[in-house]
This record gives sequence, structure tokens and C-alpha cells, in this order.
Amino acid sequence: MGRNSRIESILGSLTLEEKCSFLAGKNMWETLNIDRLGIKSLKMTDGPAGVRGSTWTDGTHTTYIPCGISLAATFDPAIVERIGDILGAETRSKNSHVLLAPTMNISRSPLGGRNFENFGEDPFLSAILASSYVNGVQKHGVGACIKHFVANDMETRRFNMDQQIDERTLREIYLKPFELAVRLSKPWTAMAAYPKINGEHADCSQFLLQQVLRSEWGFDGLVVSDWGGTNDTVKSIIAGTDLEMPGPGIRYGVQLLEAVRLGKVLEKDHIDASVRRLLELLDRAKLLDAEEAIADAEKNSDLPEFRQTTREAASGSIVLLKNDNDILPLRPERYNSLAIIGPNAQKPTTGGTGSAAVNPYYITTPYESLSQMALEANPSLKSSFSQGILTNLQPTLPGGMLRTPDGAQVGVRVEFFKGHEFQGEVVGSSHWNNSVVFMMSDGDTPEELRGQPHCYRLSGVLTPTTSGLFDFSLSNTGKAKLFIDDQLLIDNFEWTELGGSFMNCGSANRLGELWLEAGRNYDFRVDNIVVPPPIPPHDNTLFHTLSGLRVGIQHRIDEQGLFEEAIRNASDADVVVLVVGHNNDTEKEGIDRKSLLLPRRTNELVEAVCKANKNVVVVTQSASAIDMSWADQSPAIVHAWYQGQENGNALADILLGKVNPSGKLPITFPRALEDHGSHAWFPGDVENDFAEYGEGILVGYRWFDAKKIEPLWPFGFGLSYTKFEISQVSVQGIIRASEDAKAVIRANVSNVGSHDGAEVVQVYLGSSPVIQEKGRQSTPRSLVGFAKVFVEKGTTKSVSFELGADSVSWFDVHDREGPYPGGRWRVDPGTYTCYVGTSSRNISAEVTVIVE
Repeated sequence: MGRNSRIESILGSLTLEEKCSFLAGKNMWETLNIDRLGIKSLKMTDGPAGVRGSTWTDGTHTTYIPCGISLAATFDPAIVERIGDILGAETRSKNSHVLLAPTMNISRSPLGGRNFENFGEDPFLSAILASSYVNGVQKHGVGACIKHFVANDMETRRFNMDQQIDERTLREIYLKPFELAVRLSKPWTAMAAYPKINGEHADCSQFLLQQVLRSEWGFDGLVVSDWGGTNDTVKSIIAGTDLEMPGPGIRYGVQLLEAVRLGKVLEKDHIDASVRRLLELLDRAKLLDAEEAIADAEKNSDLPEFRQTTREAASGSIVLLKNDNDILPLRPERYNSLAIIGPNAQKPTTGGTGSAAVNPYYITTPYESLSQMALEANPSLKSSFSQGILTNLQPTLPGGMLRTPDGAQVGVRVEFFKGHEFQGEVVGSSHWNNSVVFMMSDGDTPEELRGQPHCYRLSGVLTPTTSGLFDFSLSNTGKAKLFIDDQLLIDNFEWTELGGSFMNCGSANRLGELWLEAGRNYDFRVDNIVVPPPIPPHDNTLFHTLSGLRVGIQHRIDEQGLFEEAIRNASDADVVVLVVGHNNDTEKEGIDRKSLLLPRRTNELVEAVCKANKNVVVVTQSASAIDMSWADQSPAIVHAWYQGQENGNALADILLGKVNPSGKLPITFPRALEDHGSHAWFPGDVENDFAEYGEGILVGYRWFDAKKIEPLWPFGFGLSYTKFEISQVSVQGIIRASEDAKAVIRANVSNVGSHDGAEVVQVYLGSSPVIQEKGRQSTPRSLVGFAKVFVEKGTTKSVSFELGADSVSWFDVHDREGPYPGGRWRVDPGTYTCYVGTSSRNISAEVTVIVE
């Protein structure tokens, strides 16, 4: 029996009740199995920063890759595909079939809390790298899921926000990465976004799902809701959202069955189409095969080649922004002392939160890697560390200070009770590695209590290593109280202010303080009643039903003394590496940032250290543009993003010259937030859930170019330890849309410096002359090609780029005679200016391209 006939046979054997249930998940990560027909469950897993598996917190270990914006900074499709290879292999090792990645939304604003997952501000760059990512994953017989379709570009009120985006902007900027990825890599699945686009939730939009995704682009894969993001039983299924996740169903299942019986949904036209696509996905994953699939336990796969690839990707993304007097690379043999300073030096930000959270095999830190590698180069080198400032917004987790009641394990014991009184028999218990729990996975809560009134108690023994005053914090989703030695310390039963934790369904931190004695054991207990949080209603069906809590415990220290110690160490050292940046309190999923500023006192620390020592290398960590008002004071600046497990090693490789920096900025750094094109419209009218994308197509560098605003650091910018020259730029051929004829841009790249290294050649194209003639919104130039090429010192290599009709096409919403209601794609004849260079502002040559 052929594939199609087998699927049609199974489809014909399903009852209507089974079909409607089948289109909702079985649990958090799996689809429904139907044993009588041999249909097995398909397992999905996050995510964009590594393959987590089925357990949200403290699950199996995995390779922790650089975040999406780091990968984008490589401008290297080959290394991104190799990262996809790792993810595909580990998806299989976690007994999963679909990886819920890559994230392909646009970094529209530097304030976007989830920008760490994206590939930057340019749709072409995003598309090419996402396609390479998907190709790498799907080599392994597992599927990728392009997300979030579409315009999930802010965290503020993300379930409710109605984003007003004109159709030209929607198609040319926000849909473009998805369109190219569908055509170049054929992903197995796509995920509908949370927000509304032009008045309609993405999962309910026939325009987005039926007209654009399926009819125009020919996507034949499965469309899955984002978790809890199925907004309407009838509208979602008619629009083509095939699968509601997670399960059991809220909108689908019983509700969908009732809609069919009432005639609001048609079994043949709507239900069968979605069931067929889900069966086809299961078939691709070999879950319809007759032989029994063995559900192996999730496995670890910490392979040397995975470590090496991750390290190469991390170092290849680091951007050298400034290097006055060639202070870099550092030469340890020339120094007697090295001071490594800053809050991110020993505790770097390795990645984002939320869907990007993973349990890594290991973490390398800037301090450990740099001091060790420098000492190898100069055994007599003296290195010191100073934290300088505290940048976390809440007390840190206690880690090894907290053990289970029997003392056997680090962490806490969690015990569950029926009802809300913490009485009767313990229904179930579990172990958590620290004082933070998030009941996000199916095994976290005993099955008999799911959906039933219940509560749980965390208990352990707290043994401080230092005497003094400790700050405590409590954040939770339900009603929680913290006790130390059975004495109530924090009561957070009645709360009304959100704090951004637990997918922005948790409370703001409630604080307490207590004097603790070193070495003494204190009974630690938190009681939490599982009830929905008292937050304004939103359209997500999942997150407000989950439960979580976090207790922070931090010894109070003399912050001014900490600051002054750092300045003294800076003054005494021959050279300083200062590592600062955002952290998981200040840049994370669930909330957007409010300004470009780094956490408190960061700018003050940078300025003071630079004043104390003339040889300072400032290393910044963030996923977005940040304020660098101190940029003129530091001779060297390195932007290091969030690099996963190789955070420290990759940075040390760059600073010590083992790897020549080649990363380029996939986003524009403005001098001030007001200079950025999104500023006037981001995040929008929060009170009325209304956001206007008023900058139109002028996203990122396009705005700066069109408005003639000088950025701090332009898109595509990044220095090297060597020097490159681009020459002999030429054009061969012309673009003819009707014949699919292409123009070929050729250029030579010469390494005229003293180090081997890689350069990214970038090709930009000017707007259509018709756009300019008609006075339509236009951008001086847009990225249409790039190539990362390694060139040995003293040699030259050639690169070439093919430009076709796609490079010059634009969507004319005023042409009502086109095939779409709002207009048509068009290619205008004429002479176009082509810019070849090494950033959006550093142009080496201009040539003309003819379009007929």
C-alpha cells in the first residue's frame, strides 16, 4: 500500500470523535496515540538554544548552543547548518520527532525581550540562516518548526496585542523570512504566533494560513498552535491551524466535535484536511509503521565534535567593535598582571529564558577560560577577579546552601496534597535541584491532581556559609508563604503585581530579610496553593493554569566596597578585561526592556575602570543594542552576545588571538533610543492592546539610511585583527523576471594585513526607480547577498553573488489588478545601484544592475 493510500485508509477508519480528539495534543509535548489503528504519539521538544527534551527544569542534559542572535552574527550559513546538525541528532537522542525551532521573528526594536532567539533585523539574513538551520536539523529524519508565524516581535501583552501592519510591510519584512525558508528548506511544521495581526489572531487568520502560507507559498506541512495559543475553535480550524498544543484540548477535542455537529465546521473540508496533514507528519516520522516503536529514554550525547562546532560558532559570532592601538589580541607574555572584572565574568549570561531554557552539559566562564589560557601563555602572570557591581534584580538562588530534608541531595523535596489545606496523605513527591520550580511538564504534577484543587510544599535544610544579613525573595503564580524554622518570613498570598516570571504569570518579588549564622541548619519551607494568578485576562489558555515559585536567598554585602575593590584592582593591573551586560532578570521572554541602559551602575563601573586604567577591554553581553555612552573612553570593545556552553572558551579564543574575530552585527546599534525607527511606536497602546508598525518597511538600518541618522555601530559592522580590501567589483548579465535571468556580482577579497582571517562581503541593492518616482516609502539599500570567506594573509579570493527577480521585487498594494486582494508583487525595469562592502555603511564599490 502506498503512502497516500495508507494515510487515506487510516483517515477513513477514524471516527469523527477520534479525529477531533486527534487534533489536540495528548499532553504537554506529545500528540494523541490511537492504538487500534497503530497511530503512535509524536513528541515535540524545545528549542532554539538546545534540545531540552520533555522536562522543562532539571531534565536531561543537552548541548547548549549560542542563541539565535549569536548565530546571526556569524553571517555564516555553513556553521549554522552544522549547529542544526547537532540539534537534529540530539532531537533523535531525546526520542523526539519535531524540534520547535528556529525562531524567525524580526528584531524590530532593541527593547524586544525575546530578541535573543531571533536572527536579527534583516529579513534576508534571517531567511538564509534559518533555512540552513532547518536543513541541518532535518538531515536526521526529524522535523523543524519555523516560528512564530508571524510578527511575534514583542513580549508586551503578546497574547492580546493587535498589531497593525500594512500589507507591504508585512510581506516584505515580516513574512519574507518565512517565505524563503519554506521554499529553500521545506520545514515539516510551522507554528502560529500569539498576537493579533490586523485584528485577527494569527491562528485564526485565513489570510495568513490559507492564502499566504498554503496557497501562495505551497506549504503542505502541519501548522501547530503556539502553546496555549489556539484562540477560537471554529476560526482556528477553518483557518488551518491543524493541531492545538498542549493537550488535552481546550478549543479542539470536545469543543471541536460540538462545532462539527452544529454545522459550524465541516468534517470533509476542515477536519479531514487537518487530520490528513497530521497523519502525513506522523508518517514522515515513521510513526505509522507496522513495527512497534520502542520509546527509549532520553539520552545524553555530549560528543567532542558537538563541543568543537559549538565553540566555533560561538567564537565566529563575537563582534570586535573597537580596537584602538591594537590592544587586542592580548599578549599575556607582555604583562605581569591581568584584572578580570565585572558581574558577567564569573557568572555570564549564557542564553535566554522561557523556551530557550536548557540543562547544559557544562558552562565555561570568561574568568575561568581567560585566566587559564593566559596563564598557559605566561605562567608568571598574576590574575585577579572583582565583581564590581550587583546587576541581578532579585536575590540569587541558594544552590549548594540548600539541601533536601535528609541532607542527601542539593535542592528541595516537593510534596503534593489534595485540596488547599496541606492536609491528609502526601499524594506524590519529587526532587528539584534548587529553590525554583515550574510545573510545566506532565510528570511534574501527580496525574490524579491535574485539573483538581491541590497544593504543594517545598522543604529542605538551609545552611549558610557566611554569617550576616540575608535578603530573601518570593515570587509565585498561586498563593505562597515562605517559612524559616517554621516562622513566617514572607507572605505572598494576596498579590496583584506581575513580575515577569513564569511566562509573565508570576508575581513581582516580595522581599524579606533575616540574620543567618554560618554553619547552622535552618528548616526551609514554602507552601504554595495552586490557583490561577490574579492577572488581567488574556487569550492564552495555558500559562495562567500552570504553577511555579522561586525563592532567592542572597547574603547582603557592601556594594560600594565591591565597587571600590574593582577600581583598585583595575588600577593595579597592566591590562583589564571588563565583562558586563544583561542577565536573565533584565532581558528575557515575557517582558520587554524599557531602555537601552545596561543594568544598574554598569555605565558607572565602565567609566570608573576606564579612568583607572588605560588598557581596558570592555566585553558586553546582550541580545540587543545597548547604550554605550562610554564608548569613547574604552580603547577596545567586544560584543559577545549569549554563547551557551562555550561562553568563556569562545571569548578567550578571541581576546587571546587564537581565533581572529569575524562576527558582524545583525542589528543596528543606535546612539540613542530616539534614533531607532521603532521608537515612536514600540510597544504601542498597552491599555487598549493596539500597536502600530508605523515605521513601515524602514526596519533597522533602513530607517537610519533613509533618515540619514548616524548609528553608533551600523548593521553588518565588525572589525578584525587583520585588514581586508575589496576590489574589482563587476556585474555580468542582467535581471529579466520573465526569463529568470540573473545578474552576477563578482568581487575580489584581499587580506592585506598580518593575520589569517575571515571577512563577510555584503551586497546591498537600491530601491526600484518606480518606487522613488511615485514617492512611495523606500530604503536607500537592502541586503540581497552576503558571503563569509576565509582569506590567508597576503592572498586574494573571489566571491560571486547571483541576483534575480526576488532581489528587486516589491509588493505594490495599490495595484488592484493583481492576484491578491491587496495588490501584487512587481519587478520594475530600470537601472539599480548595487553596493558592495563590509557593512551597511562601509561600501567599497558601487555598480549598476540592469533590470528588463
